[in-house]
Amino acid sequence: MITPSCGLAVWLSGALVVTLALLVTGSLPTRDRPLRLPNETQPLLYQLHISTSIHKGTLLFSGNATIDVAIRQSTNEIVLHAKNLTDIQITVHQLTDSESSGPGCELVDDLTHTLHEQGSFLIIHPRENYQAFEAGQRYRLEILYTAIMRSRPMGLYYMDYKDEKTNNTVYVAATQSEPTYARLIFPCYDEPGFKTNFSIKLTHGSSHSAISNMPVKEIFVHGDLTTTLFHTTPPMCTYLMAFVVSNFESISETFDGVTQSIYSPPSSKDKGQSALKNAVRTLAALEDYFGVSYPLKKLDHVALKKNYGAAMENWGLITYKDANLLIENTENAFKRVKDKLTQNHEIAHQWFGNLVSPEWWTYAWLNEGFATYYGYVITDLVSRENVQLKCNNKGNPICQLYPEEKVMYLFVSDVADSAYSYNSFFDVRPMTSYVEREQEIMSVFDIITYKRSACVIRMFHHAFRPKIFLAAISHYLDKYRYSVANELNLFDAVQAELQEDEYFSQQSWASRIREIMISWSHSEWMPIVLVTRNYENNTITFNQKSIHSKDELWWIPINFATAQAPGFQDTQADIFLPPQSQFSISLEDLNLQLGGRDWLLVNKQQTGFYHVHYDADNLRAIARQLQANHSVIHPANRAALFRDLKPLIEHNEIEQVEVLFEMLKYMEFEEDMMPWNQVADTISFLSDNLFGTSSQDLFNEFVRRLVTPIFRRLFVDNVGGQVYHSTQDAKEQIVKMACMADLPECLEYTRHLTKQYIYKRLNPENDPDFYVLYDTVTCMGVRHLSDTDFHGVIEVLQAEDRSSVSHDDLIYALRCTHSHRHLLFYLDLLLGENSTHLILTDPEAMMYLFYIYKTNLGARPVIWAFIDRNYKLLCRSPSFVEHFNQIAEFLPRQQRPHFLRLRQSIASHMELEKLNPDEKLIDVQSPLVGKKMRIREGFLDKFEQQIHSWLLSEVPPLTVKSDAILAASLSSVANGSSRPRGILKDATRVVRRALRSIDLSLYR
Repeated sequence: MITPSCGLAVWLSGALVVTLALLVTGSLPTRDRPLRLPNETQPLLYQLHISTSIHKGTLLFSGNATIDVAIRQSTNEIVLHAKNLTDIQITVHQLTDSESSGPGCELVDDLTHTLHEQGSFLIIHPRENYQAFEAGQRYRLEILYTAIMRSRPMGLYYMDYKDEKTNNTVYVAATQSEPTYARLIFPCYDEPGFKTNFSIKLTHGSSHSAISNMPVKEIFVHGDLTTTLFHTTPPMCTYLMAFVVSNFESISETFDGVTQSIYSPPSSKDKGQSALKNAVRTLAALEDYFGVSYPLKKLDHVALKKNYGAAMENWGLITYKDANLLIENTENAFKRVKDKLTQNHEIAHQWFGNLVSPEWWTYAWLNEGFATYYGYVITDLVSRENVQLKCNNKGNPICQLYPEEKVMYLFVSDVADSAYSYNSFFDVRPMTSYVEREQEIMSVFDIITYKRSACVIRMFHHAFRPKIFLAAISHYLDKYRYSVANELNLFDAVQAELQEDEYFSQQSWASRIREIMISWSHSEWMPIVLVTRNYENNTITFNQKSIHSKDELWWIPINFATAQAPGFQDTQADIFLPPQSQFSISLEDLNLQLGGRDWLLVNKQQTGFYHVHYDADNLRAIARQLQANHSVIHPANRAALFRDLKPLIEHNEIEQVEVLFEMLKYMEFEEDMMPWNQVADTISFLSDNLFGTSSQDLFNEFVRRLVTPIFRRLFVDNVGGQVYHSTQDAKEQIVKMACMADLPECLEYTRHLTKQYIYKRLNPENDPDFYVLYDTVTCMGVRHLSDTDFHGVIEVLQAEDRSSVSHDDLIYALRCTHSHRHLLFYLDLLLGENSTHLILTDPEAMMYLFYIYKTNLGARPVIWAFIDRNYKLLCRSPSFVEHFNQIAEFLPRQQRPHFLRLRQSIASHMELEKLNPDEKLIDVQSPLVGKKMRIREGFLDKFEQQIHSWLLSEVPPLTVKSDAILAASLSSVANGSSRPRGILKDATRVVRRALRSIDLSLYR
């Protein structure tokens, strides 16, 4: 336990020792109190001593938090944060500094304290209300307390491990202080704006060691206990205070005066080599990149069994979930890159958030946005060196298939795609938005703070030229080092740098950087820019609007690529669109040379965070270029064309659907994964809308033509071994597109892997390819089964443990069957009269009925027939009405008469049997009936004839529809689990054998 020391002579020389005065809890007059700390006082120094016996499994810990405080404005109270701390004893001394006696302290003995539960405040105040603390005075608060470690990673928490040598349980303690959890560890000014120095001392069992933000200064051993004292930190926020008490071992490397170490349980020590190598390279690269040195002497990386999220950027002591730091499977290239990105994100935080901290959580994006973006940038820079070495060997398959800039492609698929989608489907807020309550502060760590802000930072990084923007960032970091900043401080740093540049200083917008950047940080949504060319007078008109109807306008950086001057590598802004709904400019003013049939693209490499729509004639010109030589257009822009068209397609707002198909034609030659990732949604949308129409077979043949080359390259010819970096999502999409279009090679590929998974118990984690894809693979692998094979899978399902992952996987996969007979059998098993709910519980089964209906278009008529036949049984379920009403939203208009009759029958039966009287069936006149089908029906009304005519002219007539269908038997298990080879050679034989056992009428 901790022995209190009044004047703390052990901490500071010259302090006068005075007997401890114990203060009891008092009370303050009731009044409304803001949830922010008042600014009348500020911390000057924390001296924190934590004592723990976690080595014995003891969760109680004690603390002595001694805080030197300056009084900024005269006040009657000193307010700190404290939460779930008990046995609080406080002594207050006024610090003096007289000429005669030097520094000293005087006991203040008329004070008490009050705990304010709502704000988690610890308020020190006089027993009688008066202005006890005068401006300019300094005080030392010595606060003794106890608390309990938590099992969840909040505050000081614990975890246990099994020692592999002794089989004993080993307990470990670690901290998670961000965003508002430091107050669970010690009383403090738990807001990011209060930065100061920390001197940390830990007393712990001698079987364990302690690490903290700073290097160890001294170690004192006293019997079974050890006290570890650390060097004083630079000024830092409370949310970055960290320590770990454990029996962990470490590996270390020192470079350029900084020692980096990987800490892990002893049995995992060697698994940290890759992380250590990456950390050393990345830290050095970031120092060079920003021109600002890492200020500490060490940086530890700790692998923990439990961590808040993937990692936490504590200054000098980054903690990780062990799976994100320690490499188990060195063959999984994708995971290696993802782990590097996680680590490099946290290392980037050592500058963004640690060296310069946000003034308040309003500006959390200054931490997370910069760490996200530059985490990818620095990983790309470091990886590029490694890939270049590998590519010196021209036979290396990675170099043949995946160019070196793929890490930044991963930024597009992981970060940008999420940011674009978030704006489409969720309620949003500005990047800069005020929060106050603890729960509000927690909620700010979202896609907007991490990903949208990273995209906006990336946009300005390119628009203002990387060299200029980096110089501004460097000056910003240098000016506000060890301090706090807000967005205006950043914007002014950018402004100052631009005004020093010969080119930018001449631009009319260059003096309005605050306005420009605030238009992005304070907007809720994102812009759509409509680019309309006037081919007669050679002008371009730009219209901007919010992706939603909100009245927002932006300063938008615009650059141009043309048929005569592609120049995709130059991504700086040519102009900034002013914040007005319409803006026109001549080609002459833009210095652009464009013929009438030439194409124009805006937003090179998709570095700007906005959608771009074009007039139909320009899209035709782009389509011509894609078909002639798609490589002229940067792959990021090829992908963006389809991403930007997607909202128009999905809302039936595309001007001419034939243009879309002309653009799709080139995809059979596309080998880059970024465009495939974006095209997948469009093909899926078209496939769903054309399902059951006269165009379905033609469209499937068209898709097979597009996807066959890339599918064979990735899965049959197996070029490049593993798919690298950003291709993982696209790889899954390619399997889905190919199998949904009944490409024989795809059906055989998924059949083989599904067989291995179901019967041979292939562990997906042992096959990186399959691990990413196995949900899709198993779904596609069971689409076409013979009766024997189907019932074999059912037997496996019934024998599975309901709590197992494989049970869930089979349930999930079987929804994909295309056989009406198999689906009816499956539904009877889950929900029928003889169901025992051994596979799914009643609520699960009813929910799953809706899920099958929603995801398997071919199942919809079967499910209506099943409900019609079994509604008297289904009505007994308490959740039947809820799911029936959801299904009714997907009712096609041609089924409405049948629905009216069925609904009436159900309503009459429920009334007669008095079933679920509180649940109301959807009204037949409700606008919700068929609501989810109206876009599809509108699409078909508007475009079906156009699409059919285009497909007839483009796709040769299908002679035998069944040539596209592959039903492969799962009844026999081949020896071994290797991926099938020679699929192309055997495809015809496999298909013909399969067709003999298939009732083709079931697949219409």
